[in-house]
Order: sequence, then C-alpha cells, then structure tokens
Amino acid sequence: MSQTLFDPQMDGIADPEWLELVARASGNGRHFFSENQLYLAYARNKVKVTRYVARRGSYGLLMIVLGLATWIYALKVDWGITLVLGIACTLSGVAMVGTGVVTRREPASREPVQRWLSKWLAATERERERVIAEPQLELAALEFAPAQAARLIVVERDVLVDLLLKNGAHRDLSALIVAESGYPTALAERARQALAAQPGLKVIAVHDATPAGVAMLARLRKSRVLPLANHTLVDAGLFPADVTWLAELAPAIPAGYTQSVPLDSLSYEALLTGLRGVAHGALSIHAALDDARTRSEQGG
Repeated sequence: MSQTLFDPQMDGIADPEWLELVARASGNGRHFFSENQLYLAYARNKVKVTRYVARRGSYGLLMIVLGLATWIYALKVDWGITLVLGIACTLSGVAMVGTGVVTRREPASREPVQRWLSKWLAATERERERVIAEPQLELAALEFAPAQAARLIVVERDVLVDLLLKNGAHRDLSALIVAESGYPTALAERARQALAAQPGLKVIAVHDATPAGVAMLARLRKSRVLPLANHTLVDAGLFPADVTWLAELAPAIPAGYTQSVPLDSLSYEALLTGLRGVAHGALSIHAALDDARTRSEQGG
C-alpha cells in the first residue's frame, strides 16, 4: 500500500500490523488465502479469559455468612446442635464458593478482521484475487485437472475447491479435487469417469470440524453426485477433538468452540502437508501434521 490506509485510533490497527497479518495468512504472499485463515492469523494467543461468580457461588457466600452467624451465636448461647449446624453451613458455603467461580474462555471477535478486510479490498482492488471468498472456477475448471489423477479429494464446501486449486494442490497431490455438491461440474464429471475406470482409486474426504463436517462421510456414501457407495473412503477431515492438539489452532480456539472450526482455519502450508501425508497413508490431516512435526523435531 503506497498510502496510509488504516488509522490506529479509528481502526484499531496500523498498516504494518495489517500487512503482517496478510503475510502470515498468505505464507508471505506465496498463496491465495481465505478470511478464515486471516482470522486465525489474528486470533492466535488472543483468547479472552473472564472469571465470574456463578449463582452457586453467590448462594455459597450467603451460606458462609449464615453459618458464621449461627456459629458465633452457638458459641455464646448453645454449644449443642446449633453449633454443629453452623459449622456445617459454613463449610458447605465454602465448598459452593470454591466451585462457583467460573472461568470462561472465548475466541477473539471476528468483526475487526472482517472490517479491516473489507476496507483493504475496497482500497486495493488488485488484491481481491488473492482472497478466496466464493467459488469462481465453474467455467475454468478443466484448467485445474491433473494430467494423471492418482487420487480423488472431495471437500465439504465449494469454496475450499478454489482455495486448493488456485494454490496448485491438484498438481502437488496429483489429485482431482471436487466438492461434495458436484462443483465444479467439469471436474465432477472427470471424477465420475475416474471412479468408473479405477475401482481402486483412493478417495479422500476432507471437511470442517463441525457436526455437518463429521457427518460428511455418511452423506458421501449415499451421494447421487459421485458414485462412491462401493469405494473405500478415507475420512481425513478435521474433527473437534483434533483442534485442541493442533499447534496452529489451539492458541486461537478454546475447548468450548472446537465444534465450529472451518478446515481453512489451517494455513495452506498445513493443509498441503496434511493432505500429502494422507495421500501417503496417514489416517487424517491431524495425524499427518503430527507426523511431520515429529520428523521435524527429530531432524532438528
């Protein structure tokens, strides 16, 4: 950007900070990227932690006050059952207070990223092609067909097809890449032909860490778009249980929010590494990334 775009006071970010976010989301400008990847670049280590006293804790405080009052009264007047009740009430109140302090962990708000991205794209039209916001390859799909398809990758959302194809994943993985919806049409037709000609073609399903994503494999087995009922499917998608173990995601996504994580929260480098690992035998993107990390640590 040749001119200053962001005002730190009004926008909450300065131009250098924004460019750093874009660089992290795009692999220093090497890759097309999505808003989800930009958000994760921003949200890492920004989990909001709040603590408050729940209703149980408030009741506990009242019980402590009541118990102490009963206890003091009993010491002055009656050392019998009243003292025992006072002690029991006080201790119960202490226990309720101890379990009544609630810690809430929430991810950073997405709103600033959406606002900054909109402003940036409005000011720099030439940057729009770098951001994958919607599927746009329906008419140009055959340009992204590999010369020889060694595998078929089926993604949950149409826009993920664009993210992978525009970044060259079809070449790197020797794969036909389509969405479960049948987008793009020309590549879906190629996929049907490949499935008919190669009964042993490896089919990899890739999805978000959401309830709909987890159910993707069941949908594919009944799909009328792709004849997959008699093919072996590898469910290599992202699962909620994976999120807290992935180094890229865990610092941005608390445990209570792991069931709403888009696959493209991962950087393209991580996606490619994960898919390459699955293509060579790993059971999931998470497993492939874990293997890659282990090898890197051993090599280092």
